[in-house]
Amino acid sequence: MGRYFAVDLGAESGRCIAGTLENGIIKLDELWRFPTQGLKIRGEWKWNVYRFYEEILKGLRIYADQYGPELDSIGVDTWGVDFGLLDKNGTLMGIPYTYRDKRTEGTDALLEPRKKMLYRKTGIQFLEFNTLNQLIAARRQKDTQLDHARELLFVGDILHYLLGARPVCEYTAASISMLVDTVNRKWDDEIFEAYNIPVELQSQISFAGDTVGTLRDDIADQAGLKRGIPIITPAVHDTASAVVATPTEGENFAFISSGTWSLAGMELKQPVNNEKSFALNISNSGGVLGKSLFLKNIMGLWIIQQCKKQWNRKDPGLNYSRIVEEAQKAPKFTAFIDVDDNSFFAPENMPEAIVEYLKKTNQIQLKEDDIGAISRLIYEGLALKYKYVLGKIEDAAEKKIDVVHVTGGGGKNTLLNQFIANALHKKVTAGPEECTATGNLLMQAYGCGHASSLTEIRRIVRDSFQVREYVPEDEAEWNLAYKNFTKYCF
Repeated sequence: MGRYFAVDLGAESGRCIAGTLENGIIKLDELWRFPTQGLKIRGEWKWNVYRFYEEILKGLRIYADQYGPELDSIGVDTWGVDFGLLDKNGTLMGIPYTYRDKRTEGTDALLEPRKKMLYRKTGIQFLEFNTLNQLIAARRQKDTQLDHARELLFVGDILHYLLGARPVCEYTAASISMLVDTVNRKWDDEIFEAYNIPVELQSQISFAGDTVGTLRDDIADQAGLKRGIPIITPAVHDTASAVVATPTEGENFAFISSGTWSLAGMELKQPVNNEKSFALNISNSGGVLGKSLFLKNIMGLWIIQQCKKQWNRKDPGLNYSRIVEEAQKAPKFTAFIDVDDNSFFAPENMPEAIVEYLKKTNQIQLKEDDIGAISRLIYEGLALKYKYVLGKIEDAAEKKIDVVHVTGGGGKNTLLNQFIANALHKKVTAGPEECTATGNLLMQAYGCGHASSLTEIRRIVRDSFQVREYVPEDEAEWNLAYKNFTKYCF
């Protein structure tokens, strides 16, 4: 029997989850949940990683109280691109910016002369919040931290480090920074030098399943755990962790990691860094055990989350179940939004931003408090955008998609998942619900020698969880909707 402790951090909440692997079955036990929203300090958005650290310590104490001192390993997964810097003494310099901070505005234009070189080397989608863009913004602001820093660590790597790990960057997190050669799987000196980024920041790259240290003795003692517990890196990038736990049996599958962000794509043996993928701005991020993830970022459930936040001001009891119920009752295809429109990235009032978008595109006018109509057009918009993106990915990869696996929190949304099946005209499976945490735990199991391959990991997932299946409906109706969607949104 193996016991593992996963920390799964999303942009809305974090979870500490115990995993028990016995007789080929993995069981999860959520021990502790806590909010993770960014902290606004003097107009700048930051991640309070020290509070995350404190919450992890609470989770470890809860584990020890319930399961005793024995634990095989610990690992953390989280979102990508955001980072912190260590000084020569190994001290974290300040706290990391969030990817929604506005300091990176305008940095994409600075990449323009070298875009083809950057894509050829990194294969990463151009997004203004990428790590490279954040570093360029720091240079533009004359941030002196860069001149004194000695290590760069991504958020998940920072938490590993605070718990006792060596200062290393796990590959799946590093791969989406636009600083890594994704063919050779190493930092790219030319990119660092081109943008005046010190090469000294290049921490050692580790890979999912590697042991990178042991839990600090003082933490173990305070929590009531045995000393010497290994810290094993899962796929630190949460999307890669979610793909690990995809319950697939074949290779012709697509995944949609459905959370605050959606990431839609395919798992491939090699990156696809060609003219077509460059023109379509598709990413090649790192997967586990030699795999590459050919994918695109999509705004995701952020839009509905921010609508709920606004609606809760008038109706504090409004929950997602009721939002879905209202969406089900609302009329179909009354209007269309491109969920990736920049106006939805970080507005003060999301329902207002949607109403303004509809005005701008000469569509039906809705009221900001029309929960049913607005939430339905968000869910329809997500499904139609997935169709658009996965069609482009299928074309660029020259590989047919037979089934789509939805992972992450969005896997619980039966309405959205049915919409996805309808829009794509493909079978959709949803689950497991804690796919990211499951992938995290099972890569720890792999690192402990309790699972031998990705094939075995996915067999464990299929044997351990029930998944829901959705078959396409109303094909003609959704085909017409897609035509209207492309008319209003592109």
